[in-house]
Amino acid sequence: MPENLVPQWVDTAAGVCEAAELCARSSRLALDTEADSMHSYFHKVCLIQVTADGQNVVIDPLALVPGDLDPLWKVVGDPVVPVLMHGADYDLRVLDRDYGAAVRGLQDTQIMARLLGEERTGLAFLLERETGHQLDKRFQRADWGRRPLSAEQIAYAAADTAYLELLADHLRGRLEALGRWAWALEEFRKLEEVRHVPAEPDPLAFERIKGARALRGEARDRLFALHGWRDQQAQRLDVPPFKVLGNRQLLALAEEPPGDMERLRKVEGVGRRAVGRWGRKILELVRSPKPAPARVTTPRAPALEPDARRRLKRLLAARDARAQDLGIEPGLLCPRGCAEQVAAREPRCSNSAELAAAGFEGWRLEVLGEDFLSALDLDSGD
Repeated sequence: MPENLVPQWVDTAAGVCEAAELCARSSRLALDTEADSMHSYFHKVCLIQVTADGQNVVIDPLALVPGDLDPLWKVVGDPVVPVLMHGADYDLRVLDRDYGAAVRGLQDTQIMARLLGEERTGLAFLLERETGHQLDKRFQRADWGRRPLSAEQIAYAAADTAYLELLADHLRGRLEALGRWAWALEEFRKLEEVRHVPAEPDPLAFERIKGARALRGEARDRLFALHGWRDQQAQRLDVPPFKVLGNRQLLALAEEPPGDMERLRKVEGVGRRAVGRWGRKILELVRSPKPAPARVTTPRAPALEPDARRRLKRLLAARDARAQDLGIEPGLLCPRGCAEQVAAREPRCSNSAELAAAGFEGWRLEVLGEDFLSALDLDSGD
């Protein structure tokens, strides 16, 4: 149980060097991070958990300067020492963004589970089912940016790596028995290339609020104005936007704008604190909103030609049948977009090299290539 863990707490550059040396000496290490995305606008890495040779270390990056962590990133970036992670996509992006760190020798237990056809791939479920270890989820929504953390919180964080080696061994054994370990290695190498890509400013972001696209005229202008103001406040306070005002409240204010403070107080969910702090500004915004940008009609991708649509139907049927035989998700075996590329190729693919040139390659080509060629050959006989 997590509460029985007593991880080492590291908040000095010297401690990071010792942890890095431990990792470099080990045959493999487990790595995870905790961020404060639920509690801040500019979310950041707040904890780095490492397990190596049975020792659990929790590093406090908030007490360090980025360069202090370089010894750890040097080890993590060396494929000689495999790095176990679970659902690493987000972690890889923030490590790249905040530290320019890359992981090599990655082995992701969530990918392993998906390749085994597991429907539930959360760490807690897999650990309990595969190893008998139960994770305490009391601190699932904790603010990891706050200090000090309790001993229970630190143990909770350490548990995410403490049992990862045992889980990886169980899942790898099952994959090897099915002849799928090579599939996993291919997926790991692809995941290693994930990098942080800054989001482009989107003036139409307000339309992602549920119900926004039904608004017209000044109601739409009001939502645009309120949404932009809320984002500015959230940035200034470094809190998630919902902690300023929720989406439901923004929509209600846009649809039926209050004319005075009394009516504003009656809007469900706005609350006295928000009224006292921002009431005048909210009334000003809904009274005289700036025009919202016009909607941009995104051109649809060109429709497949009739012959290509017929090929796609057969390809997807072949994919679904093979996925059912393998017990994995059809979209994991072959994403629809990849099947569309194969279907659209002219002249049609007639061998494995041409399937690869259309974007269908690796273990997927090995497993499904003959089925695809057979489906395409059937098409040619019509």
